[in-house]
Amino acid sequence: MSNSSKRTLAIIANAPSPYRIAQHLRIADEMGEQVELWSIFLNEHNWQPWSHALPEKIRPVVFGPGESVGRKKNLAAVWSDWRKAGRVIRWLKEHRVEAAVTTGCNSVGLMRIIAWCRRNGLPNYMFADSNVYGDRVTGWRRWVKRHYLSWVVRSLSGLMPCGEYGRRYFEAYGGAAKPSFFMPHEPDYRRIFETTDDDRDRAETKFQLQKGRRRFIYSGRLAAVKRVDTLIDAFAKIAGDRPDWDLLIVGGGPLEAELKSRVPAALLNRFAWTGFIDDPYELAALYTCGEVFILPSSYEPWAVVVCEAAAAGLAIIASQVVGAAGELCRDGVNGRAFPPGSVDALADALLEMSADDDRLHEYRLASLRVLDDWRRRGDPVQGVRLALADANLLPSPPPVQPHPATPTSLDRPTRDESASVGGALHR
Repeated sequence: MSNSSKRTLAIIANAPSPYRIAQHLRIADEMGEQVELWSIFLNEHNWQPWSHALPEKIRPVVFGPGESVGRKKNLAAVWSDWRKAGRVIRWLKEHRVEAAVTTGCNSVGLMRIIAWCRRNGLPNYMFADSNVYGDRVTGWRRWVKRHYLSWVVRSLSGLMPCGEYGRRYFEAYGGAAKPSFFMPHEPDYRRIFETTDDDRDRAETKFQLQKGRRRFIYSGRLAAVKRVDTLIDAFAKIAGDRPDWDLLIVGGGPLEAELKSRVPAALLNRFAWTGFIDDPYELAALYTCGEVFILPSSYEPWAVVVCEAAAAGLAIIASQVVGAAGELCRDGVNGRAFPPGSVDALADALLEMSADDDRLHEYRLASLRVLDDWRRRGDPVQGVRLALADANLLPSPPPVQPHPATPTSLDRPTRDESASVGGALHR
């Protein structure tokens, strides 16, 4: 094949999600002259009730119509996954795919596809959002995991973790001997950069947020692993010292009623709850309604919400086990990292972030600088370019220039200015 011909790349994922669709759109848009991308989904539905259509531009192929990644696993489901992988392999052969990115290895179907790629010499780079702080299994499960993941890593051409915590995760399984290229999930940065004061005002009105208040923000599922209970308790602890600050909780989930009942009666009017947000533009506007973002999870493989918060120019407080925080929360620079589950440590961080307006302003500006640095080091499209260059399918790419450019100011654009991104982010 001549150097001018397109290379055929298949990205094989368990199911579509907004962030994966956005990532594939970027690859199709920015590498379309060099790469014919096919987006292979093993299931039609993800675990969240997202309702986003699959754009034709990413060439979606769904092998599990009507199926969900959350369906119960039994012997029949395992056999179905194995047979489905056989259909995917036939498709890869028929379409003469020259390289693959498999997303994870947590099913017999993905295991079969990885093994086939190795036997047939098809370059295969595995995306995974695991991070070193989630490697907690012990006993016989540890033995099984060590042997299985070591086999997986040996079978791959290279690794595509989300960030440094992910790269370190695979070191214990032979990953240090493999090429590694970052391929993080990321939000639609343009959507966040273009959010205006009018968008913020509409969000405040819709969710009945009190005008003129300052806000800490949480965004994510209301599930046990997120430890929103820790955040509620920490805010309650410092609320008397920060009477002009409220807590905005963006998201829904199984613990919503329980968490609401945890709020002290005297503080009910200082909490705002949005429920699940399916509109990405509304979510972007909600980030602009506050100044400090908190993610207190007991474990978080990556967490795109941290990228969103940094793009909105928020100071960031995150537990030390959050994957994206390893890249985007620099302790004492643009935020604070704290031990997961520690109410006292989180309360101290809330107090520090809200103690001095000038310092908070600097933290928020620093979030934009930290994000810009990360976008240059951890661009997912660049990761694909580097992987294909490693497989001798494309030439080595030049350094990344983030587009759209990361804002350098906390001033938000006007509606007219939002069409030309580059300068703006203040509440």
